[in-house]
Amino acid sequence: MFQSPHSSTVSEKAPAETASSSATGTKKVLLVGATGFLGAKILRNLTHDANVVAMSRKGAPSNEGADVEWVRGDMMDPASLDRALQGVDVVVSSANSYMKGSLDTDFQGNKNLIEAAARANVGRFVFLSIVSCEAASKVPHFHAKKVAEDLIKASGVPYVFVRAPTFLDQSSDYIAKGVKAGRFLAMGDKTTKWSYVLTDDLASYLAKAATYPGAEINNQTIDVGWRDGPKSQQEIVDIISEITKRDLKVRAVPWLVFRLLARPVKLFSELGYDLMQMFLFFKKGVYISNISKQEHFFGPAPASRDAITRWAKSHQLIS
Repeated sequence: MFQSPHSSTVSEKAPAETASSSATGTKKVLLVGATGFLGAKILRNLTHDANVVAMSRKGAPSNEGADVEWVRGDMMDPASLDRALQGVDVVVSSANSYMKGSLDTDFQGNKNLIEAAARANVGRFVFLSIVSCEAASKVPHFHAKKVAEDLIKASGVPYVFVRAPTFLDQSSDYIAKGVKAGRFLAMGDKTTKWSYVLTDDLASYLAKAATYPGAEINNQTIDVGWRDGPKSQQEIVDIISEITKRDLKVRAVPWLVFRLLARPVKLFSELGYDLMQMFLFFKKGVYISNISKQEHFFGPAPASRDAITRWAKSHQLIS
């Protein structure tokens, strides 16, 4: 377990620095993962209330405006992280690499970033984590989040863990594509419930965690989700059908398929194995958000119908 040599210094200085930042106005926030699907949404939210430094391995995208400072940085390159963190009050990290077939960023990259944040004496580390990750040691990218949480706690850097459940939407939205074709592919069964979040909402929560005034939010672990709780896939289908006025044919891939294929798939695809273990974890019925802290710090949670309606509009499923 990593124990930063600067941890005692951080714990003594960070509250004073946080108070100083609040007194002087807008915080300087480093966003790690700024060019990703979720990161781009966080960036749009942050620019309203913070001086934003966006980190990218390639520098500023060609279509970016002048209201964001871009820095080159790579989570696998500690020296670049030290440069990116100069003068930064708050770090927000939504970076991950597991969808690219590697967990290097999720383990070593996070460790590098945490150590650099400790060296820089940042006042707050906002980390995108996963609901119930402490109970998911068999799901590699869920487990990576718990490992990172523990490293951040050990570092002494004040933190906010925003724990997300299943994304309703993805960069390549297979649910929306299915709905347009009149079908819905369910994982495992139609009745097991788990929690969901719309990425537009999640981006807003992460930005609010970064700019939240004062220290009350520091060292909090905050689950996010929907006001009316977890949903089964059949309930999701029913809401989508009602909103879009489309009859959807539901086909479920049985849990047994994931159980039988997990080991063989691991031989040629770590990502495939990870996803199968994730679906098997859903079956346990513990992938459920407790939104009490979400509503305290970020305001009322949306209802499922509200979130799904906004999702449907964004994909032109309704006008």
